[in-house]
Amino acid sequence: MMYYNHNLRTDLQEWKSRLVRAEYAQLGNQLNYFVNNIESNKILHGFLLELSNQYNFDVEYFDVKFKDRGGVFHNMNYQNDAEQAAFCYQLLKYIHHLLGNYNIHQTHMFGSYDRSKNIIIDDIITPIVYFFHDKLDKSNSIIYLLEKYKRRVEWFTKSDLSNKYKNAQKEYEDILEEDLRLFLFDQGIDYPFSTPKSASGRTDIVGALDTEDPLIVEIKILDKEKGYGLNRIKSGFHQIVKYSEDYSKDVGYLVLYNFDKIRYDFKLNESNNIFPPKLIFNNKVYYFIMIDMYDGETASKLGEIKKIEITENEITKPDL
Repeated sequence: MMYYNHNLRTDLQEWKSRLVRAEYAQLGNQLNYFVNNIESNKILHGFLLELSNQYNFDVEYFDVKFKDRGGVFHNMNYQNDAEQAAFCYQLLKYIHHLLGNYNIHQTHMFGSYDRSKNIIIDDIITPIVYFFHDKLDKSNSIIYLLEKYKRRVEWFTKSDLSNKYKNAQKEYEDILEEDLRLFLFDQGIDYPFSTPKSASGRTDIVGALDTEDPLIVEIKILDKEKGYGLNRIKSGFHQIVKYSEDYSKDVGYLVLYNFDKIRYDFKLNESNNIFPPKLIFNNKVYYFIMIDMYDGETASKLGEIKKIEITENEITKPDL
């Protein structure tokens, strides 16, 4: 399976490399190309909006910084990589505000051409790229773990887990939640417990709460015998949206356990046949991990499987 985030990481490196290779006449164009690309990509644009909201450097701030005899980077003590990336991105936007373009090297803003190019690449672009890489790597590692869990269940533990579920009299999701929590703990998620409560209620799994990047996972069951179908996907999505807002997260994960002889086919604008299906909503990214729990006929005797397409509009539209 192909991970979209891995391709995006590669694209970022290429966009930066084009700046490194650029000659004098093309440097401004390549910088404009870099900024346009990160702003037009919905995932990166979402990260940028979060940065700008959390760390805001306005025009007046940069007006003062550029009067500093030590230079715009003088006495900059960043709290973390996110603040540095926010400063660098908003610095680029400020410069474009002043010049109307990105031909920084044609001014004396940072000195000679060679010095200007080094500052553009090393001091401005690189912190932004590193921040994006870290964000994408964290997301990819969680996607990898959830895909590994999906394969573990479908290949090895489906029957046992399915029997526990079918024999339960109530609190069906707790059985599945406990199984996923144990797996995540074994894989290095230090605190994958469901006890934290946000303004919107309790999410199923909130991991690593003591870090700056907590993990938000919601679990839903698809089982027509219990009346759990598309309605559960919708409710799970709306819950994960609320939780991601409560915890100021820009990524959320919805894990779906499908006990039916039905294939749910996500037709989302951002999926493009890449695992897992994802939806970008309100500048945040939401991933859908479907686990096949149907434990009936063998594959050779399964026959025709009912398919249900799920569109972005069906998931996101509010219930009347």
